[in-house]
Amino acid sequence: MPWVLALLLLAPSSALAQQEAPRLMSDSREYCAELSNRFAALESGAPALLRALADEGRQLCLEGQTRIGIAKLRRALKEAQRGE
Repeated sequence: MPWVLALLLLAPSSALAQQEAPRLMSDSREYCAELSNRFAALESGAPALLRALADEGRQLCLEGQTRIGIAKLRRALKEAQRGE
């Protein structure tokens, strides 16, 4: 009976691992680039305000202010995805 519980606990996590690739979630320039690329895929349909916010985020990342840059990029991406 304990092995059934173990299977139940392990099954969802292994299924989830197969569905999604690991994401880079840090305050790094690589994460800035990932967010920037994800926004670029939506950028053509995004309002000018969101494009400006993403541009500001990209610039902050280039200047080494990755936390603030990531926050702006994430906000722009979230709003652009909402508008799809």
